[in-house]
Amino acid sequence: MFGPFGPFGARFDLPEFFVGLAAGLFLAFLIARMRPLVGQAVQTGRKETKKVTDGFAAGAKDRYHEELIAFAETRHAASAIFALREILVTPRVLAPTPRIDPQQNESAAQDSLSVIPNLPDWHYLSAVYQTPSIPLDAVASTGCDLLLCGHLGSGKTTGLAFLASTWAERRIARGGKEAALPVLIHAADLVFERDYQEDPIRPLVAAAQRNASAGLSSRLPGYLRPYLRQGHILLLVDGLDELALTWVQKITLWIHAVRKQAPGIQIVAASPERGYDGLVDAGLAPVAMAPWAEHEQRRFVAKWGAAWQEFVTPTLSRNQLGEVDPVLIAGWLQGTTAGWNPLEITLRTWSAFAGDVEGAGPLSGFETYTQRLMAQEERQAAEATALTWITERQGTVAEKSLRRGTPTNDLIDAGILTRRPGNAVSFSLPAVGAYLAAKAMAAGDAAVPPGPDFWEPAYTATAFVAGLSDLTESANHLLSQAGEDLERGVLTAGHWLRYGSPKAGWRSPTLRSLGKIIQSASRPYGLRLRATHAMASAREETASVFFTRLLTSEHASSRILGALGLGGMRDLESVDKLSSTVNGDPDLRVRQAACLALAAIGTDQALESLGHALLEGDEPVRVAAAESLANNPDEGYAMLKDAASVDNLLTRRAAVFGLARVPEEWAEQLLETTQVEDSQWVVRGAAAEALEKRRQPSWRIQPPPSDLSQLEWLVAFAAREGLGVAPGKAALEMLRRALNSGSHDEKAAALETIGWAGANELRMEIDQALHGDDPHLQDIAFEALWRLEAADPARQAESA
Repeated sequence: MFGPFGPFGARFDLPEFFVGLAAGLFLAFLIARMRPLVGQAVQTGRKETKKVTDGFAAGAKDRYHEELIAFAETRHAASAIFALREILVTPRVLAPTPRIDPQQNESAAQDSLSVIPNLPDWHYLSAVYQTPSIPLDAVASTGCDLLLCGHLGSGKTTGLAFLASTWAERRIARGGKEAALPVLIHAADLVFERDYQEDPIRPLVAAAQRNASAGLSSRLPGYLRPYLRQGHILLLVDGLDELALTWVQKITLWIHAVRKQAPGIQIVAASPERGYDGLVDAGLAPVAMAPWAEHEQRRFVAKWGAAWQEFVTPTLSRNQLGEVDPVLIAGWLQGTTAGWNPLEITLRTWSAFAGDVEGAGPLSGFETYTQRLMAQEERQAAEATALTWITERQGTVAEKSLRRGTPTNDLIDAGILTRRPGNAVSFSLPAVGAYLAAKAMAAGDAAVPPGPDFWEPAYTATAFVAGLSDLTESANHLLSQAGEDLERGVLTAGHWLRYGSPKAGWRSPTLRSLGKIIQSASRPYGLRLRATHAMASAREETASVFFTRLLTSEHASSRILGALGLGGMRDLESVDKLSSTVNGDPDLRVRQAACLALAAIGTDQALESLGHALLEGDEPVRVAAAESLANNPDEGYAMLKDAASVDNLLTRRAAVFGLARVPEEWAEQLLETTQVEDSQWVVRGAAAEALEKRRQPSWRIQPPPSDLSQLEWLVAFAAREGLGVAPGKAALEMLRRALNSGSHDEKAAALETIGWAGANELRMEIDQALHGDDPHLQDIAFEALWRLEAADPARQAESA
């Protein structure tokens, strides 16, 4: 035993010193000899730890990408029989009208489609005339934050799924480099706790975990958070168009909080066309989903037919095989779904191949779809659930509020419902939910009005009710609001026309109200064009007579709308009058509209008239004829091919502009050949210009202005006035000053900026321009007012 002073006692003399020194030297010798072994052990441990960590990360990465792609492949209406990639038509957004820039001296080039500008809320004629659009992935690649706007069924969910799988595949191909990590969530899966402001990433990760397998879910927080801290995330948010405006406002606050934690994050969200208050302030630019033109519809049907033959036909019994001829079905479908949205086209195509088509209208597809997926008892329960959803005006339905005996699990297994947090459910396809609610309303319950805040599901459900029962009383109430600036009531009733019964008593009063708007040359062109969309979609014989009469109007704008309406209706009786308009109208824009209409009608006589214009017309009309033929995939494409080689300089040059609009690879190859081999430099130059615009289009999505004091044209205006521009109210006052004393272009830019910036303080200035005597400023003021209303419908309804 040692004493209190250690082994040497209380004294420490010379012998003990040498003993300690020897022991220390021996210990140092041992450590020196063992150091390489210890270092090697430490290094080996580090390598093994890194190997395990890297393996964990790689496993999470690969598993995450694989599961995300697999999930995205199910985000479409036909997921029960096909993966998305089997039938996908690349989603596109409508090209926006270029912003007004007073400092830009050169005006934008005008082509035949300038007579029908893209509108954010009406797309029927945009589909008929194949107006300019941009691939969604090309827009997202610019890094711009987007609000994908459109009615239920317009393809927003599919668009987000397309981006998710595309970005995931790019990361796999590039080893996780360059492309941002895609994260796809549903807005209804976001659960906000009281302290989410401290950690706004937590709700995002939790929402992403709901789509992950059990094995991946536990790894996601550690995998996603580093990317979020770096801002290297493409956040895809679905379902905002299903939520009430109060929830949209909550999500807007959450987005601001997320941006503080991850300032570089890019967001693309599915949004309603109206009711996105605050999301624009968060930097998201509203863009409209592009409808399918005839070319896209044919491509979709061809893909569907090929997939049907590969995956469905082998499962059919022998007596069913003879009933399915993809070529015959594709021919039968051509022209029958013009102006329909992608969901309606999908359901009609499915019914055509399945042989269970019921009726000619777009609602027939919803009927066969729901009958196909549910038994009668399940359908009754689903209708009751849908009615509860519309009545409560919430994004989800609590399971405790469902009718007793509702087979929730069966409806989830059938793909009708989806589970959400908090013991709630939502409809997997909101448009199907709206249809089921409409069926319940039509069975005896009164239609639920959309309300002043414009809730998209209620708006859609009420339109469906118009096709299932008599809504004369509701339509009369809407029509009684005629005369207000935005004509919300008349246009809402006009939206019902496409679904309503041809014998409904409210159709004639609605058509008359739309006609009054269209023929009033003193009203804004954008408003009159919206009414033309509505009337043309009705396909009424009386509408055809009305549009024909407009061709003789003294106002060029009325003649343009008359021609566009006749083409939108594909009125066969109007070919002679449209041909005369092409050859004799004094206004080029009217002649351009008539060319578009003839191509849309597409009969032999109509195309022959365009052929004469292409060969014998003056140069602008030849170009208009060629651009119009690009909308006709049958004879139009063939005529452009032939025109590219005729012995006429002006015709070949015009054919180049038409080929530039043909969305086929052979058209680009022909332009390349023309650029090199044509004997005339004018044609070669036109081909080179067309190729450049085709490969690098000038269309750009610009984010909404976040700081008015940074607008270059406004700063220049203030400098000319001898003033500066400070942020906040000072910038608004400078905007007001530009409206009062600026040049014509500066006034136009100021009006446009008010709409994009949501400057409600300047609503009075918009009203003054809207009722002024300058038609150009009147048109811009109308669109600015529409954007103010779109951001917050309830507030604008109160101010009106």
